[in-house]
Amino acid sequence: MKKLLFSLVAIIVLNGCGESMNSREFSFTYSVDLDSSNGEKIELWLPVPVSNEVQTISNLEIDADGLSYEIKDEKKHGNKYVYIFSNSGTQASKKISMSFDVARLEHQNVNYENVDPSNYLSGSMLVPVGKYFSKTIEDNSLNKNDMNGVYKFVLEGMHYGKPKSVDNVYYNDPWMSEDGKYGNKKVSRDQVLALYQFAKQTKGTYTFGNGNSYYACDIGVGNCTDYHSYFISLSRTLETPARFHMGFPIPSGDEGKVKGYHCWADYYVDGEGWYPVDISEADKDKSKKDYFFGTVDESRVEMMKGRDFVLDEYNGGKVNLFIYPLLEIGDKSSDSYSKSFSYKNL
Repeated sequence: MKKLLFSLVAIIVLNGCGESMNSREFSFTYSVDLDSSNGEKIELWLPVPVSNEVQTISNLEIDADGLSYEIKDEKKHGNKYVYIFSNSGTQASKKISMSFDVARLEHQNVNYENVDPSNYLSGSMLVPVGKYFSKTIEDNSLNKNDMNGVYKFVLEGMHYGKPKSVDNVYYNDPWMSEDGKYGNKKVSRDQVLALYQFAKQTKGTYTFGNGNSYYACDIGVGNCTDYHSYFISLSRTLETPARFHMGFPIPSGDEGKVKGYHCWADYYVDGEGWYPVDISEADKDKSKKDYFFGTVDESRVEMMKGRDFVLDEYNGGKVNLFIYPLLEIGDKSSDSYSKSFSYKNL
């Protein structure tokens, strides 16, 4: 009854004229299998979703498989996360799970409580503002009074692809082509691939999947992180507040696996609230390009909003993107884990 009441009230609030929008309720399970730390100190950080005007999170349960944990506040953006730890480490593998129920709304512009738009005007590590993007704005006659024009500019200038090798699906048709030229620098798919492989070798960020606005502008090939980082850099340079959202897309079936994360953005108009955009989904399905400017669907859950997170006890500095587990063994970053995600309609 509580979830139903939330959905009905939220629909009225979000659509003052009474127009009905869709809603969805589902359970979500976030699972992490940890390898033994062989007695070394072990620490794990996971994002925890919170309720807001478009989603209600309930029945949160965390099974840390005997390890200690605390749910902590990320104060800058109003997020939460769980910190799981053992100073004496582990001698066997551990199965960590976090489950919760979600009531999610399809939505358009929203006035969120306790969100100060002025906090979303400056740049961040990989989402800068200023001269570099001012020139792009000037050269392409972009205008803060025409945010649809900014949206279309990113949509038309970016190309969805994540080529990691020559036999990768994204290297080949229909994703990328041998004679294609991408981004402002008009690079080939081989150059996109070379940048990815160099970044992997050097632990660099000038490649797809890091939400690097410079890369997105120059190279123009990437995933949702890149599209929306570019959009945010342009928006903030235009002095329009814009935010980054990260979560998981929920497939259309009754239950199953979720392959990976998804992200989107929103921008603020004074007196009207925050308008959502999902540019990468619009690029993958051009028939929805008008829909995803100002509307996002109900088949998703938001886990974190913002960038450059400061997490208690974490030794790796500010966290650029936080959606997958962060693990440290002996105060050093580790990938000695596997992850999986699943959902079931309620």
